[in-house]
Amino acid sequence: MMSRPRLSILVLAALLLAVSGAEAASVLNEAEFQTIWRNNGAVEGIQEFSYGQIDWTERTAIVEGRAPLPEDPAPSRKLLARRAAVTDLYRRTLGLLYEVKYGLPRRVRSISLEGWVHPGKFISEGAVDGQYVVEAVMPLKQLLEDCVVFGK
Repeated sequence: MMSRPRLSILVLAALLLAVSGAEAASVLNEAEFQTIWRNNGAVEGIQEFSYGQIDWTERTAIVEGRAPLPEDPAPSRKLLARRAAVTDLYRRTLGLLYEVKYGLPRRVRSISLEGWVHPGKFISEGAVDGQYVVEAVMPLKQLLEDCVVFGK
């Protein structure tokens, strides 16, 4: 019978090998990138999607989150609106990932997704026309490799 410390080390080593193998498997090569680009219409430059934009030339994804600003000017209300806009940004980033990888049916009214996203770098935020708006940009490679959509 194997001792507990030895078993723990063995399990940890197996877990590390599995994780490093998963990372190596998720690396997007140029041919896979070109396939994704062609599957989305092979548009040169910026392409508009339902959940954001992809700049195929610069290979960046741009996503915007919005939330209504309350009429109460208290700072705590503005912070809550910002939090809601960031949450919307995460939701839209996940939607953009799904849309780019798998496409959306034309008549979709809503879609339920779960996953993990990295929001990228916030490039602007603030009040615009009664809404709090947060905009982020991230490398397309990061969107396609580091963000994950879970099936439901």
